[in-house]
Amino acid sequence: MKEKVFEGVCTALVTPFNKKNEIDYDATKRLVENQIKNKVNAILILGSTGEGFSLSPEERKKFISFVRTLVPKTCKLIVGAGSNICEEASLLVNEAESLGADACLVQTPYFCKCTQNGIFQHFKKICKNINLPIIVYNIPSRSGVNILPQTMKKLCEIENICGLKEANGDVDHILKMTSSLGGALPIYCGNDNLFLLFLALECSGTISVTSNVFPAEIVKMWKNKEKRLDLHNKLFKFNNLMFCEPNPIPVKYALSKTKMLENVLRLPLTSLERGHEKEIDEELKRSLVCRDNHVSARP
Repeated sequence: MKEKVFEGVCTALVTPFNKKNEIDYDATKRLVENQIKNKVNAILILGSTGEGFSLSPEERKKFISFVRTLVPKTCKLIVGAGSNICEEASLLVNEAESLGADACLVQTPYFCKCTQNGIFQHFKKICKNINLPIIVYNIPSRSGVNILPQTMKKLCEIENICGLKEANGDVDHILKMTSSLGGALPIYCGNDNLFLLFLALECSGTISVTSNVFPAEIVKMWKNKEKRLDLHNKLFKFNNLMFCEPNPIPVKYALSKTKMLENVLRLPLTSLERGHEKEIDEELKRSLVCRDNHVSARP
């Protein structure tokens, strides 16, 4: 197996905005410190959960630099750096490296719906001009294309490709992918409701949305085999509610209820619908696992 960027729990961190629609650096500090306190192994910024698509180039640079000052070297910092333009993706990876990132997450091409050969050639070209390790992000629900196991086997041969975030929710696909790769590449869970399955398959960890709110519980799932099923059952409804509307709409609402940030998104994302607000409110109150995570760092 290739050297792992990280092993264990990586939180796909949200990007907080204030009511002026600017990045909220105080809230960012609270969020990162809470993740570090709960011993996550890595933090991903500017992915889909982090609304990376909505930041200007100047905001990206400042945000990456700021988060790097908060994340100790014992915790890996991963930056979302995908683009349909190969050269732009390479530039984003190199920029992240210059700002101190340990690795980048690069999603499959989106909207254009390329072939499997197109996927392979896309990543091959990106990797020609970078040094940083990248984790390939397979997310067919957003990109419109799916990486097949035989394509991922070819991608494993590219030196800089050091992991796969598998967010295809089809169990048959996941089983075929893990069997096909046969441990040649670290695979990370990309859907919180399937983390128990990935643990059973002895994968390398998870890149989690739920751990924004419940980092201690997701870390415990990773570390404690005896508690996994119980925690899975306790978090099952919450995990699914985090995708009742497009991510990160629900998780930002949940974090706002824990007083960690303002519930502000950038268009075209809009606030959670009232019916879903009620469901998340009830689940946060019901779940005992939220008890130690409803921490407000505000006076």
